Amino acid sequence: MSARRWVCRTEEETIAAGREIARMLPADATVHLVGDLGSGKTFLVRAIAAALGADSREVASPSFAIVHEYPRPDAQPIVHIDGYRLSENRREWLEIGIPELLGAPGIKLVEWPKREFEEFEDSHVEITIRVMDDGSRQIGLDPSYTRG
Repeated sequence: MSARRWVCRTEEETIAAGREIARMLPADATVHLVGDLGSGKTFLVRAIAAALGADSREVASPSFAIVHEYPRPDAQPIVHIDGYRLSENRREWLEIGIPELLGAPGIKLVEWPKREFEEFEDSHVEITIRVMDDGSRQIGLDPSYTRG
């Protein structure tokens, strides 16, 4: 997988980018989504999840629940984690089961990832979303991290 960039001016273009990203992801990918509040991370997760066979109506920001799972026909569910409200307290991560979730088979989509999560992953893809002055979104995909 190589680095990619998209400039999305409409929701439809963001959905198309999500479909492309979904096609690029390995079956057990962990994806870190990085961007400011309101940049469109959850919207992109919805597009990726739909392209992977999940019901996009089920996709919501996991800020309050922290973890959501979206079933897919004939595949592992998609795990959607939001680290925004997680403290730096590792005990909380263990109680929620973050290490097991990140190490499990299937696609894991992580908003607001903590750097320490990398300890529980073999690798991850990073997606960065930037809101440009004209309101468009610049989406960058970087297959940046592989634990050696």
